[in-house]
Amino acid sequence: MEGKVRIGVLGCANIAERLSLPAILKTEGAELVSVASRTRAKAEEWAARFGARAEDSYDAQIAAPDIDAVYIPLPIGLHREWALKAAEAGKHVICEKSLAENLDSAKGIIAAARKAGVVLFENFACGYHPQHGAVRAEVAKGTIGKPFLFRGAFGFPPFDKSSFRYDKSLGGSCLYEVGAYPVFMARKILGAEPQKVYCTLFYDVERGVDIKGNAQIEFPNELVAEVAFSMDSVYQNNYSLWGQKGLLRTSRAFAIPADMVPPLELLTNENFKETVVPVEAPAAAQFELIFADFCDVVRSGDAARREGMYETLLAQARTLEALRISAKEGRAVALSEFQ
Repeated sequence: MEGKVRIGVLGCANIAERLSLPAILKTEGAELVSVASRTRAKAEEWAARFGARAEDSYDAQIAAPDIDAVYIPLPIGLHREWALKAAEAGKHVICEKSLAENLDSAKGIIAAARKAGVVLFENFACGYHPQHGAVRAEVAKGTIGKPFLFRGAFGFPPFDKSSFRYDKSLGGSCLYEVGAYPVFMARKILGAEPQKVYCTLFYDVERGVDIKGNAQIEFPNELVAEVAFSMDSVYQNNYSLWGQKGLLRTSRAFAIPADMVPPLELLTNENFKETVVPVEAPAAAQFELIFADFCDVVRSGDAARREGMYETLLAQARTLEALRISAKEGRAVALSEFQ
């Protein structure tokens, strides 16, 4: 297609207000056309603020003829319904993470997108930040020798208990809401897909929602990831990659301001003397980068790029499903159990 990708937004979520809509407005290949909310007043407020049109409902948003794509920042438990409707209407979709609350729902969304020939993205904007490319480049140069262990942690103090994150009916889950980040990044940095996982989850018993957890993920070639995630702990936002000759680490791994130079470091140790040096990586607006890529894939009409994204989404969904089942059944789970 030619011209800008015309985007409609389904829902007035906090992440949309703070990060995604400002990014869309700054993305050269995108045009923010309209906003839909559960209430007309909220949609009108946002439309006025962001220079868009207010829609009466999510259905009206999807049916709008001047929309090419929809951005879905709704709670995870609502993703399947609205992503399916959007794909069936021929709209491209960029959905907040995680794509769905289980593997079957993710497969259904991917199948609908594939059938309709529409682009489907999961908004892991963190994956677009150049600091992670810098980490991969250091590994390729042999700076840390053969990598062994990726260790990532992402978490927050408790949210207000009225938050959708604690609502099981809306897909509330720390694993899917927070743990998905270090899981995604482990796959990206190690450049491989997991073979086996073991996960432990801890619950808010009253609400039946997991609020923290940890996991060990085994990859091919003696690569291992350890990830921890929480909605009940002091803020953490980091990962490290430990190799034979050194360790790379960043303390702003998943969420990082657009104007912040990444605090990426290389640690080496010779004769028990530790040396720490910065690794150069530029500041970047990662939300703008993912929306730019989304629009580029839409405009290109490249079926191979669409298909590659479907497979990437499926691999992430399989991994989260394996982690969920591992915690539920108290056993190690092989990814070969899921097709």
